[in-house]
Amino acid sequence: MTQNKQLKKHESKYLVTGSLIIASIIIISYSSYLYNYFPDEKVFETIFGTFESNYYESVRYFVWALLSKLVPIFLLLIWFTTCKHWWYHVIAVPIAIYIFQLFGVINDDIDFVDEVEFVYSLPITIIVLIILYFIRSKINVFLKAQDLKKQVDEQMEKAINKRHEDQIH
Repeated sequence: MTQNKQLKKHESKYLVTGSLIIASIIIISYSSYLYNYFPDEKVFETIFGTFESNYYESVRYFVWALLSKLVPIFLLLIWFTTCKHWWYHVIAVPIAIYIFQLFGVINDDIDFVDEVEFVYSLPITIIVLIILYFIRSKINVFLKAQDLKKQVDEQMEKAINKRHEDQIH
């Protein structure tokens, strides 16, 4: 009976984790429409201070450009950290490209002009990729342990059921 309770507890953890991931994906996807709540003006007054959009000449357009890079980055990060396939390393390439483009959006608005921005962003991208691989390796160990535990639980359940059937006959 305790095996059954442990199996149900394990399944409920999977359900909660999966539900959180799905909720995160939905919230992140819909956050791409947040730019509509920003003013179509050059200056935006908030309780945190004043923001002035220089390059885009509108706070709304700046936020739109910013979200058009941040939303895919977050969705790709979720995919990268939860992917169980051998090819998950390839997902790091679009993450690096979007991070590079994000720096471009921010640099455009603060009027920071740099002719060789790729050379400067490359070390930052490499650092981000190293951090991603570290996070992925930690999550990968956890995912493999969960899969192994599930397989062991299934084998034990089969063995218990078979023994129970043998005892009945």
